[in-house]
Amino acid sequence: MLSLETSIQLCWNVNVSAGGINDLAAGLLELGRELALEVGVQTLMQAQDEHLKKVFLGGAEVVCCGCGVVHSGAEARLVRRGSRKRKLRISSGTLCFQLLQVTCRECEKTWSPYVEELGLEPRQRFSEELERKLVEAVTNQSYAKTCQLADAWLGSSISPRTLHACVQARGAELVFTPAPACKVAMADGTKVPAGKSRYGTDVRVAFQILGRCVKNGRSVVDKRIAGWSIGPVGWSEALPAGIASEVIVTDREAGIPEVLQAQHPDVRHQLCEWHLGHTSNHLMMLDGVPVAQRKELVAVLNGILWGPRRKKRERYNRFVDAALAQSPRTQAMLRDSLDRILYATPSPERTTSLAEREMREINRRTDVGVLWTVRGVNHMLKLRHAMRLNPDDFERVWSPVAPARFTRVHHA
Repeated sequence: MLSLETSIQLCWNVNVSAGGINDLAAGLLELGRELALEVGVQTLMQAQDEHLKKVFLGGAEVVCCGCGVVHSGAEARLVRRGSRKRKLRISSGTLCFQLLQVTCRECEKTWSPYVEELGLEPRQRFSEELERKLVEAVTNQSYAKTCQLADAWLGSSISPRTLHACVQARGAELVFTPAPACKVAMADGTKVPAGKSRYGTDVRVAFQILGRCVKNGRSVVDKRIAGWSIGPVGWSEALPAGIASEVIVTDREAGIPEVLQAQHPDVRHQLCEWHLGHTSNHLMMLDGVPVAQRKELVAVLNGILWGPRRKKRERYNRFVDAALAQSPRTQAMLRDSLDRILYATPSPERTTSLAEREMREINRRTDVGVLWTVRGVNHMLKLRHAMRLNPDDFERVWSPVAPARFTRVHHA
């Protein structure tokens, strides 16, 4: 990569017709873009020029892409051959700069050694910096609106089709990595309007609960995505071994108990206690229990689950046997759930409310009146949630960046 430390002076004519603050502010954005682009063009030219001077002085070298000869020093068989134009869209606009060219006297090959030095790809039309800004923005709004706003606010954009391809490429590279030595995890799933099924496609996610803190006066839970799966693959990918050492909280989704028994045999499986009352109400409705009686029974059940620990199991069993005699579905469900709720020592987390919030975020982004492809919705959601919950995994998708530093020079 090229390096340079220099001072650039620019002279601009500013014409403010009305002289009001709003008139000035309306033109500052465009002025800033033009200044940024001009600084970028001059910096790139100076960096290439300085590097080429070092090559002829022996302080740097250029390797011919044709014959492989290394050129350096006063005896280098290398000739400077002007420059060629190159355009690149960046977040400040379209950068129109020059690439210096050289000719190797050994093989008569003429090329620019600075395409690779500057990190440019063949036929590259926009920078990774612009791509990243647009990918971050499109996770919260449509492709078309993102491109329109980018053109208005950033000064440069790409087509929605190209942005979609960027999201698919980056999303395919993203891998969720669980945090080590985590005690508590929870898993939940939802359906998104994707694929060929009229009922949508299942998205399954496992979250690690890393702790709580206070930010801006509010209690915030530090969560991290530890497992992810979509489509018919099941829960085995979404619940990888080692995501929690003490407890995994779920809400009775099909297939979870078998996976936990196989991949997490020594970890407590805690059922969400809020869902027990919710599910009981639904099952009692199927058994024909009147609404008023259902509400009363659910209130009693919640009182047992969230009440005093003394003789909780006995009160629970009496409630299931006597009060729910007219609802065999609810009785069977609660009896089957007994060994995964009433532990002697309560679990640190007893509901999946933290995971439910993330499921609502998934539905908010996907329920937009269109039918997604499974691949398209998968990569979009992975990028969106990696930005929020796994920022280190999101960073690994992009090339490392060392931003250029700009310092104001004060003249006496």
